[in-house]
Amino acid sequence: MRKLLLTSSALVAAASISSYATADVSVTGAFEWTYSSTSSNVTDTDGDAMGVNNELTIKFTNKTDSGLTLTGVYDIDADASAADESWMSIGGGFGTITLGKESSVNDAFGIGEHDLIDEDLSVVMGSSSIVTNSGESGAQKTNKIIYVTPAMGGFSAGYSLTDTGASGTTDQIAMGASYTMPLAGGSMTIKYNKQSTDGTTATETEGSNYGVSVTMGAVSAIASRGESTIGSGTGQTDDRNASGLGIKYDLGGGMTIAATTMKAEDDKDVSGTQNEEYSANLAEVVYTVAPGLSAKVTYLDYDYKAGGESKATNDSGSKTQFTLSASF
Repeated sequence: MRKLLLTSSALVAAASISSYATADVSVTGAFEWTYSSTSSNVTDTDGDAMGVNNELTIKFTNKTDSGLTLTGVYDIDADASAADESWMSIGGGFGTITLGKESSVNDAFGIGEHDLIDEDLSVVMGSSSIVTNSGESGAQKTNKIIYVTPAMGGFSAGYSLTDTGASGTTDQIAMGASYTMPLAGGSMTIKYNKQSTDGTTATETEGSNYGVSVTMGAVSAIASRGESTIGSGTGQTDDRNASGLGIKYDLGGGMTIAATTMKAEDDKDVSGTQNEEYSANLAEVVYTVAPGLSAKVTYLDYDYKAGGESKATNDSGSKTQFTLSASF
């Protein structure tokens, strides 16, 4: 009897180990070092700086006998020693359901001119409320539920819900959709997204974003617009809009060049006839030194007008950044 029990236990243990072994596990890392030089009219902004941005991602993937794909992701911001993402997803013919700490779905369906730039540089004072690109706004990396449809003839859509508890002060609903079609040997994608986040009359936020991207051979281009508000009724403090254009060209041999331009305004922060306003032009060269290693030079020319933003100061200038990125 004892021998039979031991044999049975061994078989159960072996079966358990076998079931766990079916999961694919990957550990990847992204490491980035930067050196930037900023020429600004604001003393606290002017000068040189070094930066680092390192990330570690552990991903588990398993496919069940019934055809479901199970995925678990734990993404660590190594510099902050904190989890940036922590979620699981269940995927199948019905689409994908994601549960946990992940970005709002408007992030996945967002589009902006900055999507063509690897290093999205901006220079504005921390006290300003202006946006610095024309992409989606208000996406949160918090605990939530997300549903994304399967691709249906080039169309897909998604919805996410954040429920923060009884107070309900920061509950959020976000949604988005995209449609991709062939175009002259390339493709064109149209995207739209929006989000609404609960709050007081001074903190409630809403935002929408839409645009089109076209890829033809070595050329990619984006035209986009974003709109967002902070507060509601008499408590509204910001009414922002931004438009952007971008283009990117693959030169071959591991080198790409890109350029973007954007302008943002806040119709609520007005002094006389001057709105709060931010405009920026970026140019970037990226060279792949070796697989997993790239060097980038990014240049930003910007102009900021505080308008009615009393805590901010007018500023204009430029920023040049060298970035070395490694992925494993």
